[in-house]
This record gives sequence, structure tokens and C-alpha cells, in this order.
Amino acid sequence: MKTHILCLGDSNTWGYNAQTGDRFPDDVRWTGVLQNLLGPAFRVLEEGQPGRTTVWDDPIEEHRNGQIALYSTLECQSPVDLVILMLGTNDLRFTDAWGAAEGAAALVKKIRLYNRMEESTHIFSGKPRILLIAPILARADLDNRDVIERRRSYPQKSRGFAAAYAAVAAELGVEFLDAAAYADPSAVDGIHMEASGHAALGEAVARKVREIFAGE
Repeated sequence: MKTHILCLGDSNTWGYNAQTGDRFPDDVRWTGVLQNLLGPAFRVLEEGQPGRTTVWDDPIEEHRNGQIALYSTLECQSPVDLVILMLGTNDLRFTDAWGAAEGAAALVKKIRLYNRMEESTHIFSGKPRILLIAPILARADLDNRDVIERRRSYPQKSRGFAAAYAAVAAELGVEFLDAAAYADPSAVDGIHMEASGHAALGEAVARKVREIFAGE
């Protein structure tokens, strides 16, 4: 039996290439790197959507609220052995890092709730496992560049990601990883990973996954 890993995220999980506006190839995205490193005993399931938030509605870009899509996504991909959650950058349109972390906490709680629902398919094949990843930081010079106005506050807000997400992970008893410790934002748009960042993050997540399933 393969070990199934579901990766829920935004454009940095979808694999947006800031230089071209296209999507990085399968084996370049961090999810693809993860798959290649873990090998055939694992199956990595990608669920990244550009613009996705944790729990926030965007009246301009509809259908981006991760909480609304959560149940159908989980049921479609279930059963899984591990859910990896990396969302929050797009939350900075509406809140700060701690608000984004609270949104991520709400998703963790929903995942656990859905797993316990008698009338639904259980999300996890066995023990519920969740890895919460704090998103990468926005480039420090983003507020001085010709960017979308709403992104000018991203650098300051994003600096709190690691502390906020680590606190939520500890409180909820889930695994934690700080993406910013391994990947930097692109010099092009200041918020998306380059191919090198995808490679480094994929390697870090692979090590973490092996730790989570060590001895099994």
C-alpha cells in the first residue's frame, strides 16, 4: 500500500513561475521534488490553487476561500495518511501573520472534524497526521517597488509567519515546518518561489515526512 500525502496550498504549491507567468513542470515544483525523493512507496497529491486563502473571501477573485473548498477536496482525495497545509500569503490582503495562522488553525480543526464525521468518508486511513508549513516571506523591498498596492504591506506582515504558525502547531499538536528557512521569494515579484526554492523546500519536506513516518 502506498502512503498518500495531500498537499493543500496556494500558487506556491500550484507552482507559479514569476518569470514566465506559467506553471513550473511537475518535477520542478516542490511537490514533484517531494515525490521523487520519497519514491514509489509514497504518492503525493497536489491541491494548489493560485490566490487561495485559509478562510477569507475575496469579492474580486471568487472561489479562493480554502475553508469552503476544504471538505470536497479532502473527500475527493481520501483516504490519505498525511495532510500538508501551506496557506497564508494571500491572507495578508485581509489580515496579518497571526490572523493567517488563526485561519490555518481553523482548517486544521475542520480537517479533524471531518475525519470524525460518521456520515462521511474518513479523511485519514489511520492516525490523523497534519504538517503545518509557515509560508515563505515576502521580499523586504516589496514595499518600494512598482507592485499591486495591497502587497506593499506584505513584507512587514509576513515576518511574523514562523512564530505565529509555530505557536498554532504547538497548540494543536501538529507537525511544523518553516518554509522561509529553506526558500526565498523571487526577485521578480517578491512572493513566489524560484525553481531553486522549490528544490530546497521539497528536500526539507521530504526529510520531515521521513521523520513523521519513521519506524512504520
